[in-house]
Amino acid sequence: MKLKHILFVFLMLLLVAGCKNDMETIELANWEFQYNDQWYPAKVPGCIHTDLMAQGLIPDPFYGTNEDSVQWVGKQAWKYRTTITRDMWEGFEHCDLVLDGATYCDVWLSGESFGTKFQTRVMTIDNMFRKYRVCLFDVLLDNKELPDLGDEATLEITFYPIEQNNEDHFATEVCEEDGYPWPDMDYDLPDHRAMSRMAPYMLGWDWGPKLSTVGVLGSARLECYNDDLPEKPVTKPKSWGVTLRQEQDSIGQSFTFYRNGKPLFVKGANWIPVHSFPVLDSANRARYRHLLTSAKQANFNMLRVWGGGIYEPDYFFDLCDSLGLMVWVDFNFSCALYPSDSAFLANVKEEAEQQVRRISKHPCVVLWCGNNEVKNGWEDWGWQEQYKWTPAQCETLKHGIDTLFGKNGILAHAVKQYDPLQRPYITTSPLFGWGHPECVTHGDSHYWGVWWGEQPFEMYKEKTGRFMSEYGFQSYPDYSTVCRFCPEDQRTIDSPTMKNHQKHGRGREIIDKAMQQYYGVDSRSLSLEDYCYVSQLLQAWGTGYGILCHRLAQPHCMGTLYWQLNDCWPVASWSSIDCYGNWKALHYRARDLFADTVDLSRWEKYYKTYPKNLHLPNARYNLSHHMEKGTLVVELKAQSNLRDVMLQTEPHVDGHFDLNYFDLPAGSSVQVRFIPADPKAKLSRTNVTLKCLNQVLNH
Repeated sequence: MKLKHILFVFLMLLLVAGCKNDMETIELANWEFQYNDQWYPAKVPGCIHTDLMAQGLIPDPFYGTNEDSVQWVGKQAWKYRTTITRDMWEGFEHCDLVLDGATYCDVWLSGESFGTKFQTRVMTIDNMFRKYRVCLFDVLLDNKELPDLGDEATLEITFYPIEQNNEDHFATEVCEEDGYPWPDMDYDLPDHRAMSRMAPYMLGWDWGPKLSTVGVLGSARLECYNDDLPEKPVTKPKSWGVTLRQEQDSIGQSFTFYRNGKPLFVKGANWIPVHSFPVLDSANRARYRHLLTSAKQANFNMLRVWGGGIYEPDYFFDLCDSLGLMVWVDFNFSCALYPSDSAFLANVKEEAEQQVRRISKHPCVVLWCGNNEVKNGWEDWGWQEQYKWTPAQCETLKHGIDTLFGKNGILAHAVKQYDPLQRPYITTSPLFGWGHPECVTHGDSHYWGVWWGEQPFEMYKEKTGRFMSEYGFQSYPDYSTVCRFCPEDQRTIDSPTMKNHQKHGRGREIIDKAMQQYYGVDSRSLSLEDYCYVSQLLQAWGTGYGILCHRLAQPHCMGTLYWQLNDCWPVASWSSIDCYGNWKALHYRARDLFADTVDLSRWEKYYKTYPKNLHLPNARYNLSHHMEKGTLVVELKAQSNLRDVMLQTEPHVDGHFDLNYFDLPAGSSVQVRFIPADPKAKLSRTNVTLKCLNQVLNH
């Protein structure tokens, strides 16, 4: 045995002899990232885009058309490093490196000990949705030529890009240098995002930017302990008494939630990640709090966490637990077919087990779902014809779908084994696509005939299914939000910036068509400010009508979750709250229609007359405001009938009024309070302005 090995063994014996009796967790700090051969300060948790922005090396990707100019960031490898020192691990038998939420990377340890320089690969990470752990002492023992860690060592992470500079359906490998080869398949898959375990939305969606980022989005830490790794006790969460019944009946197959044995009508929306860079920092924590309290204030009782984003952090579920909001959780698979080789399935198995163990601690979870629209895509999106799969290849793909998502598949098994409450699991959402007659008779439904099919809103009444888990209509965000991302010289609806912030290929045309049909407005006659306003009225009108139809259809329909609650950046989208926390008209409409005491007959009467057929007088009113106990209070007296009153703060403050987008008859008055998104916002110098439909239609 070499002298250095003898010294190493002796050192380890001394280390064990002096072991402490407790466990210590050390969050690794003082990170740096490399750019053009220079090292700059970095944040972990964090990502390369935010680090580059913090150093002034790239512009804000949300502003103007900057998204296009930063695409190079996601197409190259990046290095991060920090230092670990002897005092972090000394006195413990074990020193584990734990990385949570890291994107594709290799982790290296290097340093000098006993005069010998060393470098060794500690771990390889190929799944953003898994927690990775390795004992650094075991790495030393496994490498017979490696001395101990010395007094300090450098921990370096090399992150690899998922996308390469090609236009193929998917890249053949992640990185040509060290390489993460994709499975060896003799057929193409429809979407390259399915080949990696990265958050799919980061590579672009019809409401989100293409900002493929890398970094440690969760935690990077050392866990030092003695003996075996201490196991956290598994505490069975207190059940909320919510169950799902899917029963065959004279119509088809029901989809009804019950609470304590009584049928429950579900009200809410779909949830996407709160930001394009989903790091749980103070800003995103504030977004979580604001969005979830806004959902509660709008009388929601459920949110569906959509399967193309992320597995939400415990912070999200803690808030839902405290607010009494039920949560439907999709596993992270959406709109694609996935590999079925053994390595991929083993990777996903570990992912599912980790996530179920973590998330199932929360009583708010009432349903697990295998994926979003995979069955729908397989049956209805023309993949089989487009990719010309052979019968044998089709059989392989179908077997892969069942192995991963089926009732006895990997995901179902994870729920059965690791959810202590054995909450229900469904294989896919929806059960049938909107082109099938069964979409209104069997299971949950994503009805996209309105919007994608450009059908009128009245189709919501005819196409009400057993549980409406997706439907909706786009609008543009508040003009105040537009002014924050759009340069002043581009504030027209067809400018490059406004086109960049409309990610649906036909979005503008679909909105314009419906705006003409229901409001009688030629969009070309509107200023951008008025266009944003009327688009929100249109969204509230149409999606609100869908909610009304679903509520009126009880017990045939027992749930309505519109698409979508929130945004991950400033954009034209289906959201009812924009990315800065401003309530759109739809959120106020949802609050009214979701109320337990809602008068549905009044709303039926409301929807009998199109806005374009209203004969509105010129708007006449008195508007004033004052501060009362630190709160901005607005008083409005209508001298003529006012339609769709929108109150705004000037200068703009993110938040919402407790009443907005409302009608006020002549001779009536109302007092309204403003609720800022930031409770510490200063309002003493804030003015209030008013816009209403009378002004737009009579312009």
